[in-house]
Amino acid sequence: MERRLKLNVALDDWKEADDWQELKIYSKQFLMLMLVSIVFIIVIGVGAYLRHSMLSDQPVSQGVTLQVNEQQVQGMLAEELTYYRAHQQRDDFSMKNFSIWLLEKITNASLLNPSTVVSSELMYSTVNEQATFIHGGSGSDPTLAPQDHHSYSNGDKDEPQAGGASTDVQAEDEDDQDQGGQAPADSSAAGGDSAIDDGTSSEVNVGTKEEKPIAFIYHTHNRESWNGELTGNERDAQSSKKNITLVGQRLAEELEKLGLGAMASDTDYPTTVPDYEWEYSYKYSRKTVKEAIASNDELQYIFDLHRDSQARKYTTAEINGESYAQVYFIIGQRNPNWKENESFARKLHDKLEAKYPGLSRGIWGKNANSGNAEYNQSLFSQNVLIEVGGIDNTLEECYRTAKALAEVIAELHEEA
Repeated sequence: MERRLKLNVALDDWKEADDWQELKIYSKQFLMLMLVSIVFIIVIGVGAYLRHSMLSDQPVSQGVTLQVNEQQVQGMLAEELTYYRAHQQRDDFSMKNFSIWLLEKITNASLLNPSTVVSSELMYSTVNEQATFIHGGSGSDPTLAPQDHHSYSNGDKDEPQAGGASTDVQAEDEDDQDQGGQAPADSSAAGGDSAIDDGTSSEVNVGTKEEKPIAFIYHTHNRESWNGELTGNERDAQSSKKNITLVGQRLAEELEKLGLGAMASDTDYPTTVPDYEWEYSYKYSRKTVKEAIASNDELQYIFDLHRDSQARKYTTAEINGESYAQVYFIIGQRNPNWKENESFARKLHDKLEAKYPGLSRGIWGKNANSGNAEYNQSLFSQNVLIEVGGIDNTLEECYRTAKALAEVIAELHEEA
């Protein structure tokens, strides 16, 4: 009897040990399955994010095909086609190359080009600015992007010196860094019929038919001028007197004629900002925009007017027997909500195309690899940068374009 009891106890112990081993096996399998599931979900999430950020309802020309290096495409083709491999110089497609490409897409910086890493922290860099075509019409040429203008020396307050083409890269913390100098956007300022003659005043509030202006017009590069309008020792199509701020004031005046209040800034940053540096232009103008928004809760539209640097043959349209300065709409895709700004620009473009065919050269996007790519547009959804004409256009042609822009803005406002 005692021997039988010992046998039963041993048998029970063996079953418990066996059950424990089985439980451990199942636990390990469960943990492994859970870990694999988590990794799988993370991979799917990262893939969906990358696909959304690269494609994001844009034309295919703006997506992966425009971002992949030509040599990498050749390498992928050569892996499959023997004849192609034998007749092409190529960079082999490998996981290493793919990993580098993927990292560059996520960080918006090229590991082989240190300047792109620096550019993400500085206002400007020497990276060549490139634009991608988003939307166009009869006046658009997808192969002819906006062209950078020239900067001038930091210390020259009166007239600019020659400078190289530069691009604009916005700092992350520009809101908290006070460079000083700009006068606040004062919606109660008067002076609607006075011409801008010295380029050193702050904001000009054109006489309005509304209680508060609904449009704000400013100029980050306020001294941009035109070759045919320069006098004396002015150079590089930059002027402290006869410049793009005149077009901004004309746009405001035309809006006022149509019953829409508008406020136009003619701040001359090289004069009003102590220790002015051209490379920080968007930091200075950002303060101007924020002050305009803070001073007016009725504001609905914001426009940063510039002048492009291309030759006259690329920036002029003949419409009904008159010459106009064509416009580019520029969208900064570094702004996480750039789709909202692009939607507004598209409405303007489509109305211009219907009313003045060929006047708009289309909507172009610039990402974090191609310059500033934000342009203060994150501050306001109906906020767009407009390049009006080129370096060889005339002020009169730009005035005609300002009138056309005012008409379509008024139409949009009436519809809204």
